Amino acid sequence: MSAAQISTAVSDFVLSASALLPAVTLWRPSPVGSAGFLVIGVAAGLGVLRFGQGLPPAGLVRAHQAVSWLANVLGTACISAALHKKMAPAGGHDLWTDYRLVGAALLLVARRFLPPNLSELATLLLSGISVVSAGIVCGMNGNTAGVAGAVLYAVSGLVIGDEGSFLSIPRVDWFHYALALGNYAFYSALTN
Repeated sequence: MSAAQISTAVSDFVLSASALLPAVTLWRPSPVGSAGFLVIGVAAGLGVLRFGQGLPPAGLVRAHQAVSWLANVLGTACISAALHKKMAPAGGHDLWTDYRLVGAALLLVARRFLPPNLSELATLLLSGISVVSAGIVCGMNGNTAGVAGAVLYAVSGLVIGDEGSFLSIPRVDWFHYALALGNYAFYSALTN
């Protein structure tokens, strides 16, 4: 097993831990937010299993890729929807018809039929809308933790990425650490 795989297993562990605490503690006050963190935590947990061994089974690799995609689309949409619900005026927001959740569900179904490039674009748009709208609603409500979470999520995907290395550390590890900090920030935004 290479050093890169070990460092990625460790960064996935940190990301998983940063998502599972909010998933457990937010269950009662915010089930949708909890579900978003849970999907992210499970995806990162599968990453720990995948990168924690030299030759992972093909089924594990496919499962990690699929759940990671789901975390990007549905996990982010759920966290964003939870932030909108928390900060919306009473009676002004119906969470279950929220466009991000509906969009995530539609993309989940349509992904099988879309060409790969169109699927990637739709994924980027939906997760981008979720992150940007979370940042906007948090900014409008003076919730700096939520704004920081949105910035960290955006930076992780748009600036850091998951290909290559930076300062001799795989970019995917930096990506995981930035998302873990973003999880902490979003959790703070939802609990304060």
